[in-house]
Amino acid sequence: RWVIAHSGGLDSQLLLHLAAKRIPSTSLLVLHINHHLQASSGRWAEFSLTQSRQLSLHHQSIDVYPASQSENSAREARYAAFEEVIESGDCLLMGHHADDQAETVLFRMLRGSGLAGMSGITPSRTLGQGYLLRPLLQLSRLDLERAVSESGIEFIDDPSNVDENYDRNYLRHQIIPVLKKRWPNMLERWEKNAQLFSQSNQLLESYLDADLSGLVDEQRLCLDIERLLQFDELRGFALLRHWLYKKTKMRANQKQLETIFSDVLKAQLDANPIYRIGQYDLRRFLGQLYIVKPRELVGDDCKSEAQISGVGEYRLPGGLLTVRSASLGIKESAGLMVRYRQGGERCRPAGKKHSMLVKKLLQEAAVPTWLREHWPLLYMGEELVAVPGICICEGWYTEKSGFSLLWHPF
Repeated sequence: RWVIAHSGGLDSQLLLHLAAKRIPSTSLLVLHINHHLQASSGRWAEFSLTQSRQLSLHHQSIDVYPASQSENSAREARYAAFEEVIESGDCLLMGHHADDQAETVLFRMLRGSGLAGMSGITPSRTLGQGYLLRPLLQLSRLDLERAVSESGIEFIDDPSNVDENYDRNYLRHQIIPVLKKRWPNMLERWEKNAQLFSQSNQLLESYLDADLSGLVDEQRLCLDIERLLQFDELRGFALLRHWLYKKTKMRANQKQLETIFSDVLKAQLDANPIYRIGQYDLRRFLGQLYIVKPRELVGDDCKSEAQISGVGEYRLPGGLLTVRSASLGIKESAGLMVRYRQGGERCRPAGKKHSMLVKKLLQEAAVPTWLREHWPLLYMGEELVAVPGICICEGWYTEKSGFSLLWHPF
């Protein structure tokens, strides 16, 4: 599908009409995000729906409630909604233009965003399971205004766009017009600079990826602290920032990096430091740095049972359980029940002489402390038969036509 991010403003309205002329209606979805930040937000949602109906296009409206009135909070809520809608193979089309690019690069420069930030708005990238494309990025706002005027396309003016209390609006109305007057081709220059910054950043990231390959355990989603600290500070900061961005899509600033290094990576060995960055916690365990989503570790879901019906993937609280046919593994999969630790559970691992507490098995397997209470246990009736990813209990292991159990914590 082609999904149009549609607010009803100038750029998204032009994008909608251009797409409607070139893409079959059966492949188009008009997506409106209602942020509920202004009294007129309901009117914009109605306008978006009306425009879609006039063009005989499918329409979807999603309500989001940003954590604050800030531009950043609204953006985070909006993109989270985009990722929920975008399916595998979908492409989200957005109406950003060259003036948006200039505003973004200038704004990030003033914030000290660094090389990645100065790369500006990317023309295309992955988004969730699909892709994001900005086909109007080479055109100026004046180009869009002319096209809309010539075509007689209606659009809605967002009154907040003239509120100069917002930094971007101040740049748009007070700074950029002055720059354009002095340098008429400034949009082309800013776009060229953004491309050069982007190329330099891609080169830097390729070097960082090479270094990270020796630091990161992709299966456990953790980073080796001792090896990271062997690099000089400048390189270490760059590696940590890049790793965090790859895993969370958040770019840590200099102050955050300094705090993570001093309070988490270099903390006393017997300490249990936790550092919150956005919606994530950074935690240390046995010399490894982990990125954890706290909301996925808490809840009553782990008190309930789930049934395993055979080969397949099972999304459980805290992770994904994959059951596959294998020559070695558990001898039966159908009829298994997933339960969680209550305390005192014991298992005699296949081939061992004595039973052990599940707590001890998890400790010996170096499972991080915050994951242990939410590690799934597999039962057949009242009998514990396996601890996925750790062991299969005696009497349930087979070397002929069995099933493998893979547990991937989130």
